[in-house]
Amino acid sequence: MKMCMAALLIFWIAGAHAQEKLQFGDTPTTNTDPKYKSKHKDHRQKKLIHWVKPNARGLLIGNKCFDEVTNKMGFIYLIQPKGQPGNKSEMGRLTRNFFAKTGILFRNGPFWKFKLKKKTKDCRRQTGDFTG
Repeated sequence: MKMCMAALLIFWIAGAHAQEKLQFGDTPTTNTDPKYKSKHKDHRQKKLIHWVKPNARGLLIGNKCFDEVTNKMGFIYLIQPKGQPGNKSEMGRLTRNFFAKTGILFRNGPFWKFKLKKKTKDCRRQTGDFTG
């Protein structure tokens, strides 16, 4: 019994002595810098929502700033004049746009139209498309 107690005491003292010399980062399982690095918010590619318009009036088609704004908001305009082969009916366009606007609402919040108008004005001023 005394021999067993003496062995336990020796192991306990040796273990405590060995623990004092350890520094943080000495073992292979501990590390001072994290391996996990968070990814950028847009790490995956979004599927753009298509919003069908019958004409290009009021849209800044070809304006790089405006294209970036609409892509960040997650949609793109499709121009399909009436009578063109891709445009089957007015009701089809309206239902498609209803679901497109609903999707844009969930992506950008309830005031997305006001944000879009403000950014459109900013893009017009930057590129010189704004008058008055």
